[in-house]
Amino acid sequence: GTVAMAPLLVPADDDFSLPEGDEDLAKALQIIQEQTEDGQQLAVIPKHSVSEIPEVVDDFICNFLIRMRMNRTLNCFQTEWYELMQKGVFEPKDAGFVPDVYNHNQHLESENKWLKKELENYKLAANKAKEAMLKIQKQRDFHRMHHKRVVQEKNRLINDIKRLKTHYASYEPMLRQLSEKYQAVLRQKMLTSLERDRAVGQVRLWLN
Repeated sequence: GTVAMAPLLVPADDDFSLPEGDEDLAKALQIIQEQTEDGQQLAVIPKHSVSEIPEVVDDFICNFLIRMRMNRTLNCFQTEWYELMQKGVFEPKDAGFVPDVYNHNQHLESENKWLKKELENYKLAANKAKEAMLKIQKQRDFHRMHHKRVVQEKNRLINDIKRLKTHYASYEPMLRQLSEKYQAVLRQKMLTSLERDRAVGQVRLWLN
């Protein structure tokens, strides 16, 4: 018979791959959500029972050899198989079908491979989410540290202003006292000038 590949349980997005580059947390979570939805869609696909998809023995053997990449053994088997058929040793109908258990095992093996691939995709998505979370945490810590430094600088400036106000407030009585002394000296100078002018005037009168 012709070589017929056994039905494989492969999702529609078999070429799924995670995008390269930095991923943010939202993108990673979106990937996980999409993978979950794909798995749910696959779960509701009606599966044919093994008895509904019988497979002849030679097809089963050929598919097995192809899957195992045993090409030389496959060529030998096909050559000898068709030689025996041409010689009339047996008819194709005499080969019969593969027992259900073998088809069932092959089906489970295909499904297991797909599930392993799905697991790897979930791991990749989880790693991307972890990397994005670490990046966000680093950014958060950086901004938190920067904010802390700004607050500390603001508090330092406030304390400096308070200290300067207190310092200059202590000079206010002294400045007021100096101002009063200056005004007193100025008045005394004016009085002295008046007395001097009066004395000079009297001296001039006496001389005349």
